[in-house]
Amino acid sequence: MKKVVFILLMLFVTLSYSQDEYNHNYYWNFQNNSKAIVGFTKCYVRESPNINSVILDSLQLGSEVMVKTTSEELFKFKGINVSWVEIKFKNNFGETKTGYLWKGFLALNFIKKQELTYLTTIDKIEKFKSGGYINDRFSISAKILNNNQFLNQITIKKFLSESTYFENKTIGSLGLSKLQNIYRISFAGESCGVATLYYYFGWNGNKLLLLPEKMNVGDADVYYHSEEFVFPSEKGGRPDLIIKKIEEAELIEETSGIYNMTEGEEIFKWNGEKAILFKKSKLRKSKKKL
Repeated sequence: MKKVVFILLMLFVTLSYSQDEYNHNYYWNFQNNSKAIVGFTKCYVRESPNINSVILDSLQLGSEVMVKTTSEELFKFKGINVSWVEIKFKNNFGETKTGYLWKGFLALNFIKKQELTYLTTIDKIEKFKSGGYINDRFSISAKILNNNQFLNQITIKKFLSESTYFENKTIGSLGLSKLQNIYRISFAGESCGVATLYYYFGWNGNKLLLLPEKMNVGDADVYYHSEEFVFPSEKGGRPDLIIKKIEEAELIEETSGIYNMTEGEEIFKWNGEKAILFKKSKLRKSKKKL
């Protein structure tokens, strides 16, 4: 019963959250005087934080800038409602200039590994109706550059609900054949009941490849859903298999701390290009004191 109430609460929060007119500034977690990177081509720098302001210059994909401050003025484009940032940048003549850039043109964050740059952008946000609910569907792109030259990208469409805090990292190939690196991005919430969503992309030297995703969510000590991967080079890993271990726990006896447990596995076969789900275990149910 508690699990049903929890799911209904999540649906209500998601619906309310998506229907309100709010801004998306929190996905770009910039501090004043922090580095950022332009995530799109031909992005105009303006004299003031206004779409009708004088154009001072344009920046290309991969251009690095310094975010000085964030303005209070908002501008909505492609469903993305964010503020402007005052930036310091170098023009084509090597001169240091300042101006205002719409925050949506910047990558959420970026990572440099040798000559490669991994970055993530939000390309657009669409209203999507499904099952009587209207929610925001995000088009999110993982991109890779070589010395500011675009190499490849892959775009996914996802519902992030209240998962807002963004993080990215590279984690190596973890034993998957034909991969040089894995780029992982995640969106997390700041309160109980908000899922942390993980998306994985493999880089093989020519293109980015989509890997399985996972999520974790919990509601204090009442309920949690956990998904964890075991990659080939990790303890318990097997060659070219990605094992997803799934565990759920729901409190049924508060005084004794007894939980209904559900455990299972999904096993993906990696063929060098794609991860294919080929085995799904039967769910194992038990009661356990945690």
